[in-house]
Amino acid sequence: MASPAPRTSNLTALLQSAPTAGDPTLVRDSTQALSKLRQLNEAEVITMFTPFVPHPPGTSLAKDMDPFEPLGRALPRQVRHVPYRLDHGMTETHADFLPASGAIVVVICSSQNVLNHDSSAFERQAHFAQDITKRVAENRSLANVPIVLLLVSNGSAKQAHEHGVQDFPTLVTLNDYSTAALTNAVRVLFGK
Repeated sequence: MASPAPRTSNLTALLQSAPTAGDPTLVRDSTQALSKLRQLNEAEVITMFTPFVPHPPGTSLAKDMDPFEPLGRALPRQVRHVPYRLDHGMTETHADFLPASGAIVVVICSSQNVLNHDSSAFERQAHFAQDITKRVAENRSLANVPIVLLLVSNGSAKQAHEHGVQDFPTLVTLNDYSTAALTNAVRVLFGK
């Protein structure tokens, strides 16, 4: 009698899918922002703006943990993690963080679970990202600061969301924001 096929544990399945989790893709880098990001000196800070959104489905993160904290921890430089609320957009407090930035990463999270929670989430976050880039463009001291847009999108709206951020010169996309997906996005950002 043949023995039953061994079952794969949830952890094993997660680790096996980890190298491709999120399917992070560099869509474009027309300003060479990633090269600048990779060449930051250790004293330069990456300012990371992330939206307040629900945790991804099936997460093992603590309920009081920001779902993008794993992204900040995976970045190989000092990170200033600055969340933003969709209903408030960019505030003067957000603008105050810009002058000390060596690089800026803006996250837009418009995955299906986020859109189910707030159907205007993409538009609100895209507006926030546009406001950040406008403030950077207006400040001459920030002229060489790289800005990277990280777009989390999936489902039928993914292509429309990519098209909706076509004005951003550096775009990395991924289809979920699990810890493994965010870690893989950092690999794309830093060419590892």
